[in-house]
Amino acid sequence: MNQTKPTLIFDMDGVILDTEQLVRRCWNEIAPEFHADAIDAVFLTTVGTTRVHTCSILRERYGADFPAEEFNNAVSRRYHVIDDAEGVPVKTGARELLQWARDNAYTIGLASSTRQAVVEKELSERGLLPYFDYVLGGDRIARSKPAPDIYETACRALHAVPADTYAIEDSYNGIRAAHAAGMRPIMVPDLLPPTQEMYTLAAHIFPNLTAFHEFLKRQSTHSLPR
Repeated sequence: MNQTKPTLIFDMDGVILDTEQLVRRCWNEIAPEFHADAIDAVFLTTVGTTRVHTCSILRERYGADFPAEEFNNAVSRRYHVIDDAEGVPVKTGARELLQWARDNAYTIGLASSTRQAVVEKELSERGLLPYFDYVLGGDRIARSKPAPDIYETACRALHAVPADTYAIEDSYNGIRAAHAAGMRPIMVPDLLPPTQEMYTLAAHIFPNLTAFHEFLKRQSTHSLPR
């Protein structure tokens, strides 16, 4: 069974926007206030997950009484201070890929672990929101990536056949979620390097969005290769 229109569903952080480096910086700057040691290793395990799941990871690492919400709020405040002062760039090749996909009749979705309001704000401020036919934030889904829920919901909303739909991700949790949803995961690494697990789960791994864009352009039809 083939889709009438080919579909791409993107993650946002670390894929469309170069946010993960800034979040990592904020975690490391805030951690001493909360006496949280080895914070960088903990941060990397949270990449691609929701705020709620992140709180669970923090409490598991630092104890049930760790003020995870306060920590996340402090990180968020620091993030927005830096964002306002320095800005967060769009990832190289993202705007060009989105424009090409729109011009070539792709359906374009976004499935992010970030909260819906934040996703829409971040994309709107950079003029990217109009490219997307459907946007879904992590606070609208009960289970965080690596569970498949967010991708299953996005595919239903877009009337997309999961097996014929590319999910573009940078994180291990995102690739796991897309694979579990029966999609064709594309890994474009950001902070996390590909592992053997990722080579097993991903349909393809590309060094950047430009390389993925070139791959799509080489396809002679809209039928996705097996």
